[in-house]
Amino acid sequence: MDIHVIILAAGFSRRFGGNKLLAELEGKPLYLHVVEKLLELQMLRPEIRSLMVVTQHQPIVDEMARRGIPVSWNDHSEDGISSSLQVGLESVTDRFRERDWEGKESYFCFFVGDQPYLQNTTVESFFDGFRESGKGIGCLKWGARTGNPVIFSGRYLNELMGLKGDKGGKQVLHNHEEDVYYHEVLDSQELFDIDIRENLGKTGENKG
Repeated sequence: MDIHVIILAAGFSRRFGGNKLLAELEGKPLYLHVVEKLLELQMLRPEIRSLMVVTQHQPIVDEMARRGIPVSWNDHSEDGISSSLQVGLESVTDRFRERDWEGKESYFCFFVGDQPYLQNTTVESFFDGFRESGKGIGCLKWGARTGNPVIFSGRYLNELMGLKGDKGGKQVLHNHEEDVYYHEVLDSQELFDIDIRENLGKTGENKG
């Protein structure tokens, strides 16, 4: 199983009142918490074949260049999260054309840059459980709430590329509930994403 990790970091942060991805949390920009954890995980998990970032923010491009991490620029972020998802998919498929993207051996896993409390141990157990399930789609959940990351088999590539607006990959997930693996997290904080400035430094339990 080859997993291509795509980190989505191109949002407008309208509710935050500034670029939340660049806001500092515990001494570094918010998005770097996710990026650095996944870089560590890539060293440990050989099935992670590639890792890249989708953004529209130049400071993120510059930092990723310093770290040697591939970046795809999204000129159409105003079209919603589906545009970033598709920019990432296009970049990966252009780089790895030798794969049968409609086959079952290649997977695309989407993370978001504003989810700093996600732990690598959770991601590892998610990957293991997903592989054992034999399903084509997987995501994290806490109770009735689903969250990122979300992973898709290559056989869903065309459907992902046909998405519109701000629904993202969850629309494909809901279209194929019979093929979805849900991985329960042990701590709801891991699904907590930063939406407003007051959320910085808070946990999921403190979110109103």
